[in-house]
Amino acid sequence: MWQSVLIRRALPLTLSWLLLIAAGISLDYILHPAGLAWIGRHLGVAGTAFVAASFGYSARKKKIVQKGTVRFFLRLHCNAGWIGTLMIVVHSGIHFNALLPWMATLFMMTVTASGHVGQYLVRKLREEVKMKKKEHGIDNNPDEDPEGQYYWDSVTMKALEKWRTIHMPIVSVLLGLTLLHILSVIFFLNWR
Repeated sequence: MWQSVLIRRALPLTLSWLLLIAAGISLDYILHPAGLAWIGRHLGVAGTAFVAASFGYSARKKKIVQKGTVRFFLRLHCNAGWIGTLMIVVHSGIHFNALLPWMATLFMMTVTASGHVGQYLVRKLREEVKMKKKEHGIDNNPDEDPEGQYYWDSVTMKALEKWRTIHMPIVSVLLGLTLLHILSVIFFLNWR
């Protein structure tokens, strides 16, 4: 089991995702005693801009954007998404005074986790499992794997291949919650 793709790939990515959350909360915690809490407020706008820029990947895949390679836009999607997510987690920080922004943050973290699955796991793990099976001369016939050596790899792959059915609807909910958050900030903004 220690050589399974679940342990070798999913565990490090999960830890990376948790470190992103911890880094965001830690940065916010540092800003407050330094008297720089106002930076966190503005990072929400900057983080949203980075996340919006990450949608260039979808625009390129759907050929709305004609120039540039898909690979470049995928890299932009991943990097801008991570930077934006970190900024928004700092923006959300350790404040528990409003439900809507926290719901949006939770959905954003779910989208980020789902993006991990899509970018790293599904494509790379599918190739890795095929290579492992090919090296050992095992097809998809369970009788050829009597010790269940590749069982966990197969179970992991089947679960991860359904990631888009989760990722895209959550992105839609995240967009709706973000829009509601922005509108509520504008509505309740102190105009004095």
